[in-house]
Amino acid sequence: MIPDIAYLILNFNPNGEQTAQEILGITIDTFYRRKSNKLTCDIFLLDQGTTTNHRKWLIEKQNQYNFSTIMLNRNIGISGAINLFVKTCKSPVVGLITSDVIITSGMDEDLYAKVQIPEVFQATPFTDKSDVDYQTWQPKEAFGADRVDLSNLQGRRQFFLRRLSSKRTGSYLRCVGAEFNVMFWRKSVFDEIGYFDERWKACYENIDFSLRCFLAGGCTAISRDAFVWHYHKVTEKNKARKELYDVDNWQQGIQEEWNNKWPDLSSYFNIYNPLKNKTINDFKEFYDKFKHNIYLSSEQPYS
Repeated sequence: MIPDIAYLILNFNPNGEQTAQEILGITIDTFYRRKSNKLTCDIFLLDQGTTTNHRKWLIEKQNQYNFSTIMLNRNIGISGAINLFVKTCKSPVVGLITSDVIITSGMDEDLYAKVQIPEVFQATPFTDKSDVDYQTWQPKEAFGADRVDLSNLQGRRQFFLRRLSSKRTGSYLRCVGAEFNVMFWRKSVFDEIGYFDERWKACYENIDFSLRCFLAGGCTAISRDAFVWHYHKVTEKNKARKELYDVDNWQQGIQEEWNNKWPDLSSYFNIYNPLKNKTINDFKEFYDKFKHNIYLSSEQPYS
């Protein structure tokens, strides 16, 4: 029987950094404690080249929980990993769980329901930190939190927290851009717009795919009914991005590639502002300029 959803827990810890490993352990433990027992699922952990000791630890976690592992000898980036996973899994919904998040109970059922809505091409929970203006609160711990303790949040934050707890069906912000701490997709979305652009190994991959979803007539749903804690700056602390690109001035190089693909993007609209009731039909100039970017084959010459 094909499961309702296939999860990808994505891991890249090139030097086996201990704090990042401990955070991944919390991510896995909490995921198994809080995931729904109403949704059937396959769970895969994809590791992209790491130290022998870290892999031994991953095998211990696999033995503890019986998830499947995909062990690569090199890093193919976030985009390449998602593409590989989507092409091989059978479930109608796929969910990305990054290695530094703590899910909350009910999150998976809520996002699974959200991606059944035709206009929702991808769904993500509210998080304690994001570039989205509506997600500005911080956990009281400086480096993430291991529980949802919202008691100290005040003012306008309380408005959104009440909305989070109200559990109203269909409650979400319609957006273009969003971070990929946790993201759910209908697999059919990949049939419609193709795969992730593998040039973006660890930067821009989320925005590029989100823009293509929007161009194709969809939106990103930021759920008001789900929440996830995110440990901040882990990829900086374990030097994952530096190890991934392994070239000087990598920021400048990928910025140039981005500007070549999406020139003057900010002149059309702010991708982090909620869309309210607007659709791609309200942005004809943007659509005409970039409609050629919508579809991207899995066979990419630069991958």
